[in-house]
Amino acid sequence: MRFRFNLQTSVFILSAILLSVFTLGVLAHEGEDHSKDKPTAATISTQTGKGTATIARAERNLVTDVGQFNARLERTPSDPRTGEISQFAFHLAENVEGGFGGGGPVSIEDAAVAMDVTTAEGAIVAGNLPTTFEKGFYRTAYEFNSTGNYKVVFNVTTADKRNFPVDFPLSVVNSAINWTFWIGLTLLLLLTTGAFGAVYLSVHKKGGNFKENSRKLTASALAAVLAFALGIFALAYLTPPRKVRAASAMPPVGTDPQASLPAESAPGALQTTLTVPKESQILFGIKTEPVSVKQITSGLKTTGVVRVRPDARAVVVPPVAGRISLRQGLSLGSAVSRGEQIGTVEQILDVSGQTELESQRLEVEAQQREIEARRLELRNSALALQAQQSQQRASASQARTRLAQAQRELKRSENLVEVGAAPRRRVEEALTAVQVAEQEIASADQQVKLLGDQIKAANAGQNVFRAARVNQPARSFPLTAPVTGTVSEIKATSGQQVESGTELLSIVNLSTVLIEAQVFEKDLPVVRESTRASFTSPALSGEVYTIGTADGDGRLVSIGQAVDPNTRAVAVIYEVINPLNRLRDGNFVEVTIDTSGNAQVVAVPKTAIVSDQGQTFVFVFSGGENFEKRPVVLGAEGADFYEVKSGLKEGDRVVTEGVYQLRATQPAA
Repeated sequence: MRFRFNLQTSVFILSAILLSVFTLGVLAHEGEDHSKDKPTAATISTQTGKGTATIARAERNLVTDVGQFNARLERTPSDPRTGEISQFAFHLAENVEGGFGGGGPVSIEDAAVAMDVTTAEGAIVAGNLPTTFEKGFYRTAYEFNSTGNYKVVFNVTTADKRNFPVDFPLSVVNSAINWTFWIGLTLLLLLTTGAFGAVYLSVHKKGGNFKENSRKLTASALAAVLAFALGIFALAYLTPPRKVRAASAMPPVGTDPQASLPAESAPGALQTTLTVPKESQILFGIKTEPVSVKQITSGLKTTGVVRVRPDARAVVVPPVAGRISLRQGLSLGSAVSRGEQIGTVEQILDVSGQTELESQRLEVEAQQREIEARRLELRNSALALQAQQSQQRASASQARTRLAQAQRELKRSENLVEVGAAPRRRVEEALTAVQVAEQEIASADQQVKLLGDQIKAANAGQNVFRAARVNQPARSFPLTAPVTGTVSEIKATSGQQVESGTELLSIVNLSTVLIEAQVFEKDLPVVRESTRASFTSPALSGEVYTIGTADGDGRLVSIGQAVDPNTRAVAVIYEVINPLNRLRDGNFVEVTIDTSGNAQVVAVPKTAIVSDQGQTFVFVFSGGENFEKRPVVLGAEGADFYEVKSGLKEGDRVVTEGVYQLRATQPAA
């Protein structure tokens, strides 16, 4: 009985915990007011029996090949979220001129209409959703499972078999997190863990045998797991992890949809005010940029082609006929420098040519032998002169020895004469001996110098004859690159025999290219006054580059002097630095020649401009949560900006990113 009592007690405790959590979930669910979800400014609120339905409305005027139509879409909720069912009501009318239509829109009530859901890029998400017709509207519903930008496309087939689609953009965001569920889950986990811990401590405190205690704890653990699982199920059922609003029925709209349109959405009234909450602005990724006064490159638009500069193109040709051998690794796109050897050509001779070459070779050998004999003769002469020079140096050395002895004898004789021990004649004889020795030294030195000059002359002549060679008849000639650039074409292969003057390969340098634009002769007066331009090309992925501006790379080279008799156009040549070498010879380019001068205009980024049904407008940020849909009149078109003639002033902030989402937003009713 004791074991049963404890087990029953633990089950009772866990059941009480589960009942408490269940009651918490019921109270939380019943206390939640889904009708208080704040609608965005793009919505209107309509009271129904199930609460407040927030409705977004959008209208389009279509001009197609099969007629002119007015399409209107109402959807609820206005801010679709994942996991919620969105309801759509689509009304279609045709604008009939005269006849039974009376010149106004006539509702189309007998068409076959199906709805597709696609991504903003056009990929199908759900297709061919059926619609039901009720009180002038084609109705359907769809549940979005993921966030993102979508389009709802209504495919219409009228009774007389006319087909056309109508699409409306919308954005889907995540449902809000339901904190009640997560708080309840945390409490459930704490209560379940605490109850099991209390049972565990109670069993161990009372003691008993091991087998009985294990059975008690096992039963308590099973009861805890069961209670926890049932508690999670109850929480998820009564208060889901994310707030999913109950789907309210689309309110009745009557048979005259035009009567309930807000005044701001009537055709022709473009300037409206939108209110978008800060949270939605972050979700939409809205970014703004101030309108500024600047100089834009605008004016005459024309086409042109890319040309390689004449001095940047060259071909390699062999100087003689023969067999070519190109450098290993040379291929299309290989970079070469001017004067760099890129191969050789070996001349191939016939019998007569070989005979002539042999006679030339024998003549060259005879000339070489004669040169060698003359060089040897000069060498022997130089050796003889060197021997004579050695003898003269020896004679000079002996004369210096005799001079030293004569000078000593002269000194001694002068001393003896002074004391009267020798006659005066002895001094004179000694002086004569000194003079003779000095003359011998001078003569020997003079001979050494003359012989040295003769030896130098002989050696110089020997060097001349040693260097003298008769050139052998050439049979191999180098092939060099005429310009620096890359190999653009190879017309021959190694081992191929070619004639003299044959084009072997082409080399081009595309670091700087020419753009040849075509301008009609009537536009020449304005072109002559402009040195600025801009250009783009499909090869540049739409990027725009300027010419002649402070930050541009390029210049005007010349304006043609002749008019093409067929097109009546004149070539205008610009030299530009090739952007990353992406332009190729012959590429098509679009050129805008600036004819606006130095005028400063109010400019707006191109990304801010919206065109719809022949009307042009921008979204102006008014501050806080307010945006104004404002019509504008555009002027000149630049590379990235439009001139605004009316509708904006300097300093206005326009939306440049998130425009797509704002287009799907309609003003409040």
